[in-house]
Amino acid sequence: MKIGFISDLHVDRNFEAPTIEYLKALLQIINNQKLEMLVIGGDISNHYSMTIWFVEELQKQAEIPVYFIPGNHDFWEEQEATKDTPGIYQLYKDHPQSLIENPLKINENYTLIGHPGWYNHAIYDQEKFTPDEIERGKFRWTYWQDKLRLDWGMEDQEVSQNFSEIIKQDLEKVTTENIILQTHIVTIPEYTMPMPHRVFDFFNAYIATDDLKNIYKEYPITHQIMGHVHFREKISKEQTQFITNSLGYRREWRGKNLYKELQKSLFILDLEDEGN
Repeated sequence: MKIGFISDLHVDRNFEAPTIEYLKALLQIINNQKLEMLVIGGDISNHYSMTIWFVEELQKQAEIPVYFIPGNHDFWEEQEATKDTPGIYQLYKDHPQSLIENPLKINENYTLIGHPGWYNHAIYDQEKFTPDEIERGKFRWTYWQDKLRLDWGMEDQEVSQNFSEIIKQDLEKVTTENIILQTHIVTIPEYTMPMPHRVFDFFNAYIATDDLKNIYKEYPITHQIMGHVHFREKISKEQTQFITNSLGYRREWRGKNLYKELQKSLFILDLEDEGN
């Protein structure tokens, strides 16, 4: 089975290409690459209603199953709105295309688990910033936008702990020999931004969690795929390959062609090539 993974589409942030162009390009990639499943790893858009519309419209037109997990941006509401982030989480959990709390057995050898995860301030320059400053999310003239556009009703560390427990519970349900884990938040320190950095000494606090650092020794996770950081890389550590596959914002692309940039960021996992 040939599965495509991609993350951080941000379909409503590209003023040079309307959202419909993202749909067309993804459908073209699905056909050209002969994908049999597509998994989107979060940050589809900047509002939950747009994200739901996009994944449903893509599923209507694609001839293969399309699954997704939300990223932090997908929980956003307007700044002036009364926030109901837990309610949006439930909306995603109940969605038929969502992987949240819904392990997907792909075949007799592989199960796919997906969850956004959450950051827990595990990594930042602790000599420059206090925990209170990090929790507030304001650095100089900018805010970490999650602090303005969503509200879990608890601190980030507690969200991370809760979500990590949900992921572990899903892992416990698996009966196959191999597991593919898709998160949005980064789970290894190698995929945060190297310090010192004039901005990310602060904003690294919102990139990763270390609440999942031991799961790779406890469970047969062959691939851990994640987004959130807008770069693409692969690292192998013992039994697990760690992949980042973000498309990212238009200004971060190396070229101007949407199809080519999507193609570059797409990670394809062919389970037949994995010996199955």
